[in-house]
Amino acid sequence: MNYTVIVPFYNEEKNISSFNNGLINNLKKIANSNRNFEIIYVDDGSKDNTFEELKKIASNVFETSIIKHRSNLSQSAALNTGIGESKFENLIIMDGDLQNDPEDLVNMVNEYEKGTDMIIGWRKNRKDNFFTRTLPSVVANYIVRIFSKSKIHDHGCAFKILKKNTMDDLTNWGDFHRLLAARLANNGYDVKEMVVKHNNRIHGTSNYGFSRILKVLIDLLYLKFFKNYKRQSIYFFGLFSFGSFALSFLFFIYMIVLKYIYDTSFIQTPLPLLVIFLIMIGLIFLFIGILAQLIINQSNKNIGKYNNIKEKILLKKE
Repeated sequence: MNYTVIVPFYNEEKNISSFNNGLINNLKKIANSNRNFEIIYVDDGSKDNTFEELKKIASNVFETSIIKHRSNLSQSAALNTGIGESKFENLIIMDGDLQNDPEDLVNMVNEYEKGTDMIIGWRKNRKDNFFTRTLPSVVANYIVRIFSKSKIHDHGCAFKILKKNTMDDLTNWGDFHRLLAARLANNGYDVKEMVVKHNNRIHGTSNYGFSRILKVLIDLLYLKFFKNYKRQSIYFFGLFSFGSFALSFLFFIYMIVLKYIYDTSFIQTPLPLLVIFLIMIGLIFLFIGILAQLIINQSNKNIGKYNNIKEKILLKKE
């Protein structure tokens, strides 16, 4: 089997050298005449010296491409670029922040080659702040398991190996990296998980938190009913929609409190009309987002996939 390793970077200048050395050392352990590897590093519009540090690598044992995005779009956009540039039939996806441990590559590749469409890491012992990262992840994964066919424990783990031909327009939409395992499972593919190491983040900062849960909810809704968009208009309108629903729920609770604790009739307040109004506004925002997303897909299915590439460098092979 042949593999393309795709690694997105965003403001990871201090992690480049250590990550590349660790990746190369572990790829050497499993490379042979029947396994070829290429590496694609994608700098998703970093504001620091990430791209300059990548260029300092100069040469690599394996064929390596470095791609620079003009601006920061998303981790999924960076992965999309890597997938579009890849030439092998199997994809290895990792984060470049050193929290994914390249030492797990050996076991993951061996397990993958036993036969599956995708294998995803399970960060069973996470080394993250509990309240800002671990707890939101636990909540999001619980919601995903309820609303999808996936039984995976850790959908947010970036460490994945999968068949390239599983990626299509029904899978590769929105911030697809978050729910890729659930999307493939929903499309009937075989998805397995494997416990992997998770290291403390030494350099840089994470941009994830409780806002991820809202995006997961919107993704799941779209996954359940439409499953066919690539850009993020749905998130813009979806946040207004969920905000409206949340306000209607709060006003409804307040209305019940007034009725049964303070003996205030429903018709003595404007709350019933306000609740109905907010629910209707929420539904309108939601379906405007869905309609906008479908229009975007029809007009330009490949928008943002390649036109954000500013520079591409092919390193010398040692």
